[in-house]
Amino acid sequence: MTVKMDGSAIKTSPAFTACAAMGLAYSKMAFIVACMAEFIRNLGYTAIPIGNDKALSIPLAIDAGLGQLGRNGLLITPEYGPCVRICKVFTDLPLNVDKAIDFGVTEFCKTCNKCAESCGAEAIQKGKEPSFKIQCPSNNKGILRWAVNHDKCYNFWIKNGGECSNCIASCPFFNKK
Repeated sequence: MTVKMDGSAIKTSPAFTACAAMGLAYSKMAFIVACMAEFIRNLGYTAIPIGNDKALSIPLAIDAGLGQLGRNGLLITPEYGPCVRICKVFTDLPLNVDKAIDFGVTEFCKTCNKCAESCGAEAIQKGKEPSFKIQCPSNNKGILRWAVNHDKCYNFWIKNGGECSNCIASCPFFNKK
């Protein structure tokens, strides 16, 4: 599931208003995923609510057809671009299997570079083609993508005193909305 963040607040990044919008989305996410899991349990099935722990959210969201991976390393949805937080419920409830979607994110990101240009940490690659090259120890090997240097990103957050959402705010898929 995705939870939309407050777009007008995210556009203030890297100001603390954007940090508050991100924090509020995480709070909503925790409430929504807990309610969904309880609903499924009341149907008689196992349900484990999960935020950012126990599994990688972005690959699961891509496989579930919620969006595509962007140059910025985030899920980009057709509805809200990258301005979302992701949560999930592990369950044994019988469900129809969704499929990954392609609405042009990878091809668009090959020439856009707006997120990389707006990244004060210089953590986002500017090369045209995605690659298997990793940028820092937290990158998983063997994945074709524009790897983000999360160490540089995190160090920028520390210097800033809070989160940064410049890569979200500058994304044309976010700004379409």
